[in-house]
Amino acid sequence: MMMIKLPLTLLLIAVFSGACSGPAQRHSKIPPTDPIARISAGQLRVKGLAFARRGDLTRAQQYLSAAKLKGFDERIVVPEIVKVCIAASRLRAALAHAEPYLQRHPDDAGLAYVAGTIELALGRVVEARRHLRGALHSEPAMVDAAFSLAKIAKDEGDSDMARQHLQHYLEHKPAGRYATRAKRLLAALDLPGVRR
Repeated sequence: MMMIKLPLTLLLIAVFSGACSGPAQRHSKIPPTDPIARISAGQLRVKGLAFARRGDLTRAQQYLSAAKLKGFDERIVVPEIVKVCIAASRLRAALAHAEPYLQRHPDDAGLAYVAGTIELALGRVVEARRHLRGALHSEPAMVDAAFSLAKIAKDEGDSDMARQHLQHYLEHKPAGRYATRAKRLLAALDLPGVRR
């Protein structure tokens, strides 16, 4: 019985070692190909947006990120990546794409506002304030940032700053989406006993 197992074992070792060494040497000369290398940045973006519409947000993020890496205009694709990340509730991933972009393009008020609201949702007030101020200063029409800054100031007990931001918001958007809430907050700040 031992004699049968030993030759069988040796035979298996010989077969597997030969099988592994022969084809592996032949295939090692063939460079691995990247399927994305054959797809243009524009095609990657189109595929990414299609995945987003179908609800496959992970693939959407991957394809849009690949489009960015292949040179698609980041002013278009980075906000799309951030939007997909937010839709997938991957807020930290959204910030990971937004932060470096905003360092290169601090004038993008829309993305600065989005980054500020994400930071606020994550409880990172200092970072939120920085992005929201950037949004407000780089584009005065980004008045919604003033409402968010008012909420931060109110939460920190700075009624004067909250009041300034609320008045700024209401001056520019008296019928805006936060107008009713802004008026209520302003009225609450003007109540007796509220620190001025």
